[in-house]
Amino acid sequence: MSRKLIVSILIVSFALLELLAVRQEQLNTVHEMSRLHSAINNGNEHIASISIEIEMACSPSKLYETIAVVESGEEH
Repeated sequence: MSRKLIVSILIVSFALLELLAVRQEQLNTVHEMSRLHSAINNGNEHIASISIEIEMACSPSKLYETIAVVESGEEH
């Protein structure tokens, strides 16, 4: 009887250790996903700021200023 109990305890202990290992892998995966999500958000913010800079540089008022500067430089 005690031999069966010891074997049962060992099997349950091994199963619990395997479950802990699976849980740790899940935690590691979630952490990595969170890190990647943060990196993607940072990249998207950078892209948005560059887009704003491009839109400002291509705005009609900036284009008129650039054209005026070029035209005034050509006349002199």
